[in-house]
Amino acid sequence: MTISDAAVGVPAAALRADVEAIVALEHTIRAAQAEQLRLIERAHGYAHAVEGVHDGSSSSEREFATRAFVAELATALVVPEAAASDLVADAGVARRHPATLEALACGSIGLAQARSIFDALIGLPASAAAALEAAALEHAARQTNAALRRRLRSLRERLHPEPLDARHRAATAERRVVLEPAADGMAWLSLFLEAERAQAIRNRLDTLAVAAAEDHRTHAQRVLDAAADLLLAGSRTDHDGRPIAGDAAIVPRVLVTVPVLTLLGHTDEPAELDGHGPIDADTARWLAAHGPSFQRILTHPETGAYLSYGRTSYRVPADLAGYLRVRDGGCRFPGCGRRAAGCDLDHTNDWAHDGQTRHDNLAHLCRKHHRLKHETRWRMTQEPGGIIRWTSPAGHHHTTQPENPFLERPVPSVRTEGHPTAERENAA
Repeated sequence: MTISDAAVGVPAAALRADVEAIVALEHTIRAAQAEQLRLIERAHGYAHAVEGVHDGSSSSEREFATRAFVAELATALVVPEAAASDLVADAGVARRHPATLEALACGSIGLAQARSIFDALIGLPASAAAALEAAALEHAARQTNAALRRRLRSLRERLHPEPLDARHRAATAERRVVLEPAADGMAWLSLFLEAERAQAIRNRLDTLAVAAAEDHRTHAQRVLDAAADLLLAGSRTDHDGRPIAGDAAIVPRVLVTVPVLTLLGHTDEPAELDGHGPIDADTARWLAAHGPSFQRILTHPETGAYLSYGRTSYRVPADLAGYLRVRDGGCRFPGCGRRAAGCDLDHTNDWAHDGQTRHDNLAHLCRKHHRLKHETRWRMTQEPGGIIRWTSPAGHHHTTQPENPFLERPVPSVRTEGHPTAERENAA
């Protein structure tokens, strides 16, 4: 069936009009993003003034003022502090490189391309940075961000006055492992390391996967299973989960909070995997069965934990600390994802100012936000039920809820045989 040119003409014209409107809207968005960067840089200066930073302030005072502003921006935009920090960094670089900011404002490049240019400029001396920026902007409007980044890597290597081996040594100091929870009981585990080691690891995993016996798994699954086996146990397993002879084994520790009725098989209420979130009941029972030890944590008010030590002790006793770790779950600063096991227990009203060692005057704060509370104008107060209210230097209010508020729960319609309904087992 042939469609006439006249029949095609109307939808083609409508399509063209919509595409042009989309492009115009994109230019408006880019202009707004450029203006946002300008405003962020200006607000950064105001934030330093609020914290009392002046020309004679120390580098530490300036750093904490910036941290306070990053936290202000993150909580106001409801984004991770890492994302807010990137915005502040982009705004600072944009101020020093107005040509790229202007290209973003007029819509010839997008924010992703501008950030790629900003990233490439960091660490370059002024003359090399100017040459790189000019060369990048000459082609950026006609390139995708991926193509631009490839070009920038080549340009930066050619223009950078410092030898690559020296920069490589400095970058190696930043190597790390990153864990990011995902949906459906899964997670991403990433390694930032030297390129040659990364390629060697991938090659070895491919070799192990090819050498493995053929089974129902795909090649990608065998590669992943080989990596997980080597990292967890120092040994590899076959497709039935049996250790391969000759490989040494190290038993990993996993922290999971399991409702006791789930553990007994009476209900299928999900458990909590520390650092991740909910996991299914069958997985929780398997972990509990293979855990080498148990530490009992009972839900308030059946805890037996002494929740107040008044002024008799600054150090938080183990039973109170255990209660608070389960209550808070993690750092109580808005948006922070660090788990309680890696945080400090902070007196909301300072011990030095007559604060007591009580459950309603203690909360977990990661070291970064613990210092932010003491070194900047961020303030916190506790409300009943473990709710914490924060006030930012700009006067904005934010509340954080405890992960487990220990509220009364209805008793399930099963025989408990004397077990407390709210009891939880902490399998380590």
